[in-house]
Amino acid sequence: MATDLKIAIKSNNMEALAQYRDHLRTHPRLTYLFVELTDRCNLACLHCGSSCQQARGVHLDTSLLLRTLDTVAEDFAPSSVMICLTGGEPLLHPDFYRIAAHIVALGFPWGITTNGTLIDRQAAEKLRSLSLASVTISLDGGKENHEWLRQSPGCFDRTLTAVEYLNAAGIPVQITSVIHRRNFGELDAMYDLMRRMKVVSWRVINLEPIGRALQNQELLLSPAQFRGLLDFVRDKRYAADTPMDVRFGCSHYLSYEYEHEVRDNYFLCGSGLYVGSILCNGDIYSCLDIERRPELIQGNIARDRFSDVWFHRFRPFREDRTQKNAVCRDCEQRRFCAGDAGHTWDYDKNAPMFCIRKF
Repeated sequence: MATDLKIAIKSNNMEALAQYRDHLRTHPRLTYLFVELTDRCNLACLHCGSSCQQARGVHLDTSLLLRTLDTVAEDFAPSSVMICLTGGEPLLHPDFYRIAAHIVALGFPWGITTNGTLIDRQAAEKLRSLSLASVTISLDGGKENHEWLRQSPGCFDRTLTAVEYLNAAGIPVQITSVIHRRNFGELDAMYDLMRRMKVVSWRVINLEPIGRALQNQELLLSPAQFRGLLDFVRDKRYAADTPMDVRFGCSHYLSYEYEHEVRDNYFLCGSGLYVGSILCNGDIYSCLDIERRPELIQGNIARDRFSDVWFHRFRPFREDRTQKNAVCRDCEQRRFCAGDAGHTWDYDKNAPMFCIRKF
């Protein structure tokens, strides 16, 4: 297809999506509710966006969460809201299976994000019995690089074993891989590993300058590596022999060159538009990857009904951020980018920390 025609088609599609974003700003549609069951983790990853701890942490109060889920089921159609249990490591919550059973009883589809190291054959079977819709597991390179990044000897083999158990239980597995300077050269080997593990989806993302990664910024991809990552994903997506869905994560606006080339959808940051979350202390928030700042907390489930907060607050996530920054305001693609992702927005400087124009 001629380049000019392709750009015209993409522009029309992205303009339609921008109009939908405008609609969501005044008519938000809760589609994903992330529940941070705990900020405790059994690993100590160098890139952790939440800076989770091994020795200490907070578990979300079970009774309070169950009551909140009851109200969410009353105020929204459960079948239309995906509940995503995450952490930290969600399986460390002492009432994990009780909470999961309650979610199922209310009629919500649900999934988990986990490092996989705590899933044995028994756990996989129990998850299957609870109608787990999907599981996302992190795997960041070969054995050496994965265990170095995760700071846990032996975790690579435990993760691969977990995938085997989940496959045997018939639970769809998505692998998420964070790509940085140290494992960038392993992309082809990682692709082959994903094929051998028979995962249904491989979600590739770049290391972000957030959380604990701020102390390890030497690992961030160079501009050439970032474009190389996008080219790799695009090539694998359209390879005739690719048996799984390969995609770049939802993280960023990627310009005319890569939008709709490296994932099914065009970029739209859903934070506060169709994505909400509950933190492990009960705070109501938007995307869990966004820096935890007091002014961005929208309420707390101990005192607020989630639906009231969802429909009447969340203003910081529904306003046009590009009006706060001269570079964004004057950009010809601001309509489609909208200031890029909420989790890489600098709320002190009112500027994006990531911009595809720099790459």
